[in-house]
Amino acid sequence: MSIVESIGHELAARKNLALVSIVKQLASAPRHAGASMLVGEEGLLAGTIGGSILEKQAIEAGMRVAKSGVAEFMDFQLSGTDAASNGMICGGSMRVFVEPLRPDGPTTVLFQRLAIAQGVGDDMFSVVPVVAPGARRLCRKKAKTWPLPTELSALVREELEKNDLAAPLELEDSRGQRFVIEPWPGPWRLLCLGGGHVALATARLAASTGFTVCVLDDREEFASKERFPMAAVTRAVPEYEDCLAGIATEEKTFIVIMTRGHVYDRKVLSQALRTQASYIGMIGSNRKIAATFAGLKEEGFTDEDLARVTAPVGLSIGAETPEEIAVSIMAQLIATRSLLQGTDRHLNADLAGRVHKFG
Repeated sequence: MSIVESIGHELAARKNLALVSIVKQLASAPRHAGASMLVGEEGLLAGTIGGSILEKQAIEAGMRVAKSGVAEFMDFQLSGTDAASNGMICGGSMRVFVEPLRPDGPTTVLFQRLAIAQGVGDDMFSVVPVVAPGARRLCRKKAKTWPLPTELSALVREELEKNDLAAPLELEDSRGQRFVIEPWPGPWRLLCLGGGHVALATARLAASTGFTVCVLDDREEFASKERFPMAAVTRAVPEYEDCLAGIATEEKTFIVIMTRGHVYDRKVLSQALRTQASYIGMIGSNRKIAATFAGLKEEGFTDEDLARVTAPVGLSIGAETPEEIAVSIMAQLIATRSLLQGTDRHLNADLAGRVHKFG
């Protein structure tokens, strides 16, 4: 369950909550800006900002804010020695915003709207007045206008143009009013084309690492909710004809092809190459991949088209079992997602798959 889903669930239960978010992170703090956790009056409910004594203190602050309804900031700064003495691996510094969430009408409706927006893949952000968190506003990132005062809207637009609102930030207007801008990106989707053993293991890992999973197969029993309870969508498509019809395949979509046969791989890949998915991977031996590519060239696909495909999919770690292969695939997908998000300055780009950006 995502943080947004957890918030909706707990607000529906009429609980006072606090959202604890990292708004600034420097050096080697354990989590990046944007990491968050949900805290109730009795303690942690969901998420993490990195564990250790710092998280313990942040949870205590969250419990306090959940009860008081008054937002707080917390600043942590630890040297390597300080970190070690507190049982931490990482030092660095971070600033945390602790905001109250009350189970009132406006807050509940806002997070219901946010859940719907994320369900269709919209990138959103909220604008939270520090002195009055209950007056937060929800905005669609790509909208031409936002329900914000003119000056604040201009400040947010400037930040959006500079850094795409990739992480939370603090803003102050000319009257000295402070705001926290919280990005709520739409989910990254993984389309597993094929529902066999590797797909099942991959779907489990993908769902647990923040991907919204969709599974397609040409057989009913291999594309059922019973087999894939973690998947948001399961669909049986006979012969994989027009299998991607009606499924969002935009830039935050990863496609992994693992059907039960070479003929189906070719049919599915020809459809995948017509989408705007930023990542397309295919499982299989070099011989099978070469045969698939040769067939697609006969259909008119170019070398440039086929260069979008990461094949064989996954990192070369000597994987043999479905579970090991799933680890190799997900390691590559997570690296690719991090590369596209720009969240890790130290990421080895060679670990990521081939990425295609449109527009």
